[in-house]
Amino acid sequence: MLVNFFQYVWRYSRREQIIVLGYVLASLPFYWWSLDVPKRIVNEAIQGGAFTNGHTQARFFEMTLTLPDFLGGGSYHLSDGFMLEQLPYLYALSMVFLALTLINGWFKYVINIRKGILGERMLRRLRFDLFALVLRFRPEDIRTTKSAEVASMIKDEVEPIGGFFGEAFITPAFLGTQAITAMTFIMTQNMWLGLIAFGLIAVQGFVIPRLRREQIRLGRERQLESRTLSGRIGEFVEAAPAIHAYGVTHYSGADIGKRLGTLFDIRLRLYRRKFAVKYLNNLLAQLTPFVFYILGGYLALNGRLDIGQLVAVIAAYRDLPTPIKELIDWDQQRADVTVKYEQVVGAFSKDVLLPPEPETDGDPIPADADIGVSGLRVVNSRGIVQLDRVTTTLPRPSRIALVGGAGSGRDVLAKVLGRQITDYQGSVTIGGRELGTMTDRAASRSVIYASSEPHIMSGSIRDNLLFALRDAVPPVPEDLDAKARAELIEARMTANPLVSPDDDWIDYSGVGASGPDELDGAIIEALRVVRGYDDIFRVGFASRLGDDVDPALATRLLESRSAILDHFRERGLLKFVEPFEAGAFNMNASIGENLLFGVPVGSRFAPENLAQDNFVRAIISAEALAGPLLAIGLKIVETVADVFQGMAADNPLRERYSFIDEGDLETLLPALQGNWLDNQRERIPSAVRQQLIGYGLMYVEPRHRLNMMDDDLVARVLRARKSFRQFLPASEAGAIEFYDAGRLMPAAPIRDNLLPGRIRYGKMHERARLLAAVAEVLQQRGLETFVVSKGLDQDAGPGGRLLSPQQRATIQLARLMLRRPDTLVLDGALSSFSGSEAHMMMKNICAAMEGRTLIVSQSEEDDVSDFDIVLTFDGAKLTSVVRENEMSAAGEIENTGENRATLVPEPSGAADAGASPPTPQEVGK
Repeated sequence: MLVNFFQYVWRYSRREQIIVLGYVLASLPFYWWSLDVPKRIVNEAIQGGAFTNGHTQARFFEMTLTLPDFLGGGSYHLSDGFMLEQLPYLYALSMVFLALTLINGWFKYVINIRKGILGERMLRRLRFDLFALVLRFRPEDIRTTKSAEVASMIKDEVEPIGGFFGEAFITPAFLGTQAITAMTFIMTQNMWLGLIAFGLIAVQGFVIPRLRREQIRLGRERQLESRTLSGRIGEFVEAAPAIHAYGVTHYSGADIGKRLGTLFDIRLRLYRRKFAVKYLNNLLAQLTPFVFYILGGYLALNGRLDIGQLVAVIAAYRDLPTPIKELIDWDQQRADVTVKYEQVVGAFSKDVLLPPEPETDGDPIPADADIGVSGLRVVNSRGIVQLDRVTTTLPRPSRIALVGGAGSGRDVLAKVLGRQITDYQGSVTIGGRELGTMTDRAASRSVIYASSEPHIMSGSIRDNLLFALRDAVPPVPEDLDAKARAELIEARMTANPLVSPDDDWIDYSGVGASGPDELDGAIIEALRVVRGYDDIFRVGFASRLGDDVDPALATRLLESRSAILDHFRERGLLKFVEPFEAGAFNMNASIGENLLFGVPVGSRFAPENLAQDNFVRAIISAEALAGPLLAIGLKIVETVADVFQGMAADNPLRERYSFIDEGDLETLLPALQGNWLDNQRERIPSAVRQQLIGYGLMYVEPRHRLNMMDDDLVARVLRARKSFRQFLPASEAGAIEFYDAGRLMPAAPIRDNLLPGRIRYGKMHERARLLAAVAEVLQQRGLETFVVSKGLDQDAGPGGRLLSPQQRATIQLARLMLRRPDTLVLDGALSSFSGSEAHMMMKNICAAMEGRTLIVSQSEEDDVSDFDIVLTFDGAKLTSVVRENEMSAAGEIENTGENRATLVPEPSGAADAGASPPTPQEVGK
């Protein structure tokens, strides 16, 4: 990338700069005439200079073109004009002045618009160029780069640079020619006035830029400090869990506060310097009119300068300070922007970059091409040898285990093979091509690496799974509407991608799918391989059904309700579920759920808000439920106060009453003191009564076991259910989805649509069997993909923060199974799972990678019997390479200066121990 700012601007905007400069040159004659017309208005029209010798009319718009001597001289009469009296003559000149003002304004408008468009185009190009450079950073450089600083530079620091792109050549040309035109005009009216104006402007142009040098230095210091502050804030945000865990919030605040103080001091000094320079600049600009009034007035009184000329000079100078001042500002901005540009480009400039992606793919590397490692040596930035001269050949396809302790050569070789380390000595080749110098696209078709830190992007789970498949660049569309065509032209002019990310980038052939309709099926198979299907199915089962369900699909979902219950009956599972029935009380649901007999939409009828809702309170009062619910609430408080005292925080009994905590008790118990009996409950404060009724609405008899339910209370709740549905205001009809055997509930979870009911208390351990039975029915009816699709639509959060570590690791592994690489390198990718879970996942992955190459880093205690080749490391050295038929008798490799290991042991000294291994770049050459 070009380091010189003006070279960068000229290379990528030369055509547009020349066009705008043409507008600037075309505007000059009109600007000159606009300076000359005021003089003619005063001298000829007002003072009557055109009406001397008794003439009552003067010729207007007479045009004669006179050539200079170097062009041969001579005059050409173009127009005789027409005769006007003095008042019409004044009006005509004034209209000419107005027309020239409008023309000059139009030129300024067009020039400024084109400058703005030019600046935005160049800013778009610069930002994309910087982003493209980041993507070419080596993994080693990426690990030492702060993402917050990079984002700040691309987004914020280049913003003022973008504003100067359109100013770089056009502004000095436009303002400079205006200033020269005005100065030339002043000198043609009076040489002395012109020289005085020129002298003062020269002083202004000489002094002000030098005073602004300190201002530029402070601005540069402010930029660097702001960048550091941005990176530090990003670190603290990422480390927020640790900050909270160790209680170091005050220290973190002090760190940021100090940096803000430093930034404030820099900005304060900058503002003082800025406004001091501005004051001096304005003072110098106002001295010239002072001289014009004194000297010009003196010359006019002595008859050496007519009034029209003085007015024209003052009018011309009125326009002169603005371009001069803006030229001085431009020079300061030039110095400032040049420094910022060089700083930003310097921050993105690395000694070694990954090769750029070619326009077309080269020949693919055969899947059976061996991986050759020759003299591989890795030394980190501190000079520590991490991998010491390894030479071996890894055949493909095969299953290869890299065995050793944590931090040994096992981890380093895995990273080299996965292109996470490209700064090494020696050679690593696949099919004769150097791995470290391959493009990302070419390398990813042969080798993909997965670590213990999955990279999850913002978006849905599906977006993250399909991220690995978005490598099929779609063709540039041809049949476009006007807006899309304009966007395509802009993208081409700024060297941005010509295809939209919204186009179809999926490589369907890579997953064995013929189109989008088969994609979810491939995702399901990948999830099954990595044992993530059940988790996604549960997420989808608990997801909102939605309003966009196809009528045919809705019919199949309704039919599935009875099919699921029948399947439960066949499997002996029906006894574990209590469905919701219109005329029955569900004992495994809360009193509030039985009253509503539906799923709340929004927060109004949420369980924690039921007791405070005026409509619900009216229903409770009308059906005489307030007393029983208050009694249940009191009993719950009494039980919690008695039983929880001294109970461990992790006691399962606390989970039964999770809706009430010790903080609530501290508020409730004083208010209930002496008011426990029936005849004393009227004295309980209203707010406390509502809170106790709320506890009563959350009561579930089998769960809480306080023996508070009887037939009379059940009958009252059923009457209240009927009244609730009958009298619910029409305006609130959308606040709840009622259970109905003949319709779906779009706002309710799929779970409540397919299985409206509750698992019986004490049978929660049967949840997995019940869910598996539901999945079987849905699979038989072709509805499995719909439920899983809902689960895949769930948001992963920034960086996958809405997912657990196991879910993030599962998504990464499923993504790999979808991509189906020729060689898969797993470097601690299963570390988030328990030993037994990881073992079963590895079995599945091995089966899925049959006929391909799988390279896995393993500890010394792991079972490696399923692997074809085992490479064992002791620190940085490779000590043995054992094939499948040699597992029982692993051979030790002699240390001959260069640690050489092959599938067939070589004699000692076969390699020159004193030779310095070549670098990847030398191999490439």
